[in-house]
Amino acid sequence: MVRHLVTRLYGGSWLLALWLLLTAVLVLEWEPSGARLEVGTVSPQDIRTPERVTYRSEVRTLRELERVASAVRPIYFPPDRSQAIRQSSIALAIATYLDAVRADPYADAESKAAYIAALQPVHFDTEITQLILALSEEQWRVVVSETQRVVDVQMRGEIKEADLPIVLRNLPNQLSVSLTKEQEQVVTAWAGGLVLPNTFLDSERTEQARTTAREAVASTEITLAKGQIIVREGDIITPEQVEALHTLGLQQPARPIGKILSTTVFLLFMVLVLALYINRVYPEHWDNPRTMGLILMLLVGFALGARLLMPDHKFMTYLLPTSTAAMLLGVLLGVDIAIVVTIVLSLIVGFITDSIEMISYTFISGIIAALVLWRVERLGVFVWTGLLVGLTNMGIMLAFALQDVPYNWMDIAAKGGMALLNGALSASLALIGFYVLSNFLGITTFLQLLELAHPNHPLFRELQMKAPGTYHHTIIVSNLAERAAETIGADMLLVRVGAYYHDVGKSLNPHYFIENQTDGVNFHDALDDPYESAEIILGHVSEGLRLAHRHKLPRRIRDFIAQHHGTTCVTWFYHKACEQSGETKIDSAPFRYPGPKPQSRETAILMLADTVEATSRAIKPAGAVEVDELIRKIIVTKLGDGQLDECSLSLRDLDKIRQAFLDVLQGIYHPRLVYPEERKENRSLVAPVPAALTSEAPAPQP
Repeated sequence: MVRHLVTRLYGGSWLLALWLLLTAVLVLEWEPSGARLEVGTVSPQDIRTPERVTYRSEVRTLRELERVASAVRPIYFPPDRSQAIRQSSIALAIATYLDAVRADPYADAESKAAYIAALQPVHFDTEITQLILALSEEQWRVVVSETQRVVDVQMRGEIKEADLPIVLRNLPNQLSVSLTKEQEQVVTAWAGGLVLPNTFLDSERTEQARTTAREAVASTEITLAKGQIIVREGDIITPEQVEALHTLGLQQPARPIGKILSTTVFLLFMVLVLALYINRVYPEHWDNPRTMGLILMLLVGFALGARLLMPDHKFMTYLLPTSTAAMLLGVLLGVDIAIVVTIVLSLIVGFITDSIEMISYTFISGIIAALVLWRVERLGVFVWTGLLVGLTNMGIMLAFALQDVPYNWMDIAAKGGMALLNGALSASLALIGFYVLSNFLGITTFLQLLELAHPNHPLFRELQMKAPGTYHHTIIVSNLAERAAETIGADMLLVRVGAYYHDVGKSLNPHYFIENQTDGVNFHDALDDPYESAEIILGHVSEGLRLAHRHKLPRRIRDFIAQHHGTTCVTWFYHKACEQSGETKIDSAPFRYPGPKPQSRETAILMLADTVEATSRAIKPAGAVEVDELIRKIIVTKLGDGQLDECSLSLRDLDKIRQAFLDVLQGIYHPRLVYPEERKENRSLVAPVPAALTSEAPAPQP
């Protein structure tokens, strides 16, 4: 319970630290030398270019794009002829209505004016209404004819909505000169109410024309010579000058509050996902401060490098060795974690640069590095990985560079050189970090394990010479443990090497351990003190740790020495002490190993393999059924004693381990042929087999 609480608190503190550090790197303003200048402010000093530079001016390019787009004339649909016919029909209908109103013998003038006022869609005011009623029949016929002619002529022409006021204003100039002033007023009012726009903007074709015009515009390039004055003292800052200052890295744009909030939230969710992955998939790393410290250091360090190099440096951007993180994590912690951290780092780089090219550059090269350099058996693999990463970087850079036409071959060559150098730099840093961090962080590397697995290692050689029985025991245990590790996906080499050294403490007092008592003499019989015997037996763990420290064995190998017995009890001497004291139960503390219990799958596998090998050697099961029963009993006993509570083995893992042990032990305790008596005579020259090596030999004491 306490350990679980500590683990949760530690995990939370790591999560908070990573989030705060990444937020600080991405959000905090890092002011460059020189004052911040905004558009419209006055420059307090002359500012010159520190180096010759050619860049594409977005300000001038956008201005040119706007100019050519605005120069494209709007495109309209052709005039709608049906609308002219419709308006002429309406004019005729209105004429018929007005004829009826004028000729109504029963309506007075006031009623007729009301009828005309209700007319739609043309509205006549009071003055025009009076003129309509006052005109003679002959004058009225001329008005009707002229109105129909004017409406038909105007509606057959092109009338745009924007031009309608001009058309209406010029309408009197289109009337017959023979009209009286009163007739002209009526025709103007009548026809003006019927003349409408008949051609409208074709938005799609207009936008297509503008797009075509924009596409023909090339990016505007500006070249600034070294020492050229960009801004003079007293100048009012223009957008072009701000762009030049930003391109040269002489000014950092102000970061809006929205950007700060979005960055903070983005990093929070990204760190949460990373933490959830490590906590669920690699719980042994989650509560390891050294491992988590390495991940934090790499993420924050490369995020800091990306913030420094990528936004404003055209060529240095391609030199940031982000693949180093993937290489280091691949060889130190595993390819899965390396890939996940590479994804996170790629997202950070993309957030800083706002560039799909840099996301691809970081992600693809990192994945290649993690997949190639996940297992280091020779140092030459660093060289090949660096070369492959460099070539990958060049390929990604070239894929994006070829999109920009015309090509700037000088820039492409410079970027390609940086990309290739990136691979060499990444591999070099990974190689240095491989040696420095593996020792400093207590991480056992593949090369270290290979070196420790060599039979000529001084400590392993000492075990062979002083305790041959224990040495033979470790060989069998290593075979059992390695097979079990393979079946559940644990670290096979780590388990094998851990098995080699787990009992090195027995080399100091080898004859007190049953496997080394070849002459049949049990030294514990002479002691006749279960407490002293237990102290010697338990002491092989502490003595083994002392030897491991002296020979500078890695921490993960020392864990096998400390944890392979957990907190189990030496039952043989415990029961002997009970018999001597006349009690059925006494304090078991003097007879228990100090622990801790196995903390990883690998150390738990070794505990089970060690117990299974020792027990099977003592009992000598007759066949597969007895071997299987023995293995099951040992696993159940360890579970019941709580020895496997602090490792991440599942019940499914335990069943696979049981089957792996059974497969190996069947090869040792398989049935043997019994030769007939008469065939013994034919083997009279063969030396007799010692009883201690046959199945009839008495079982050794626990």
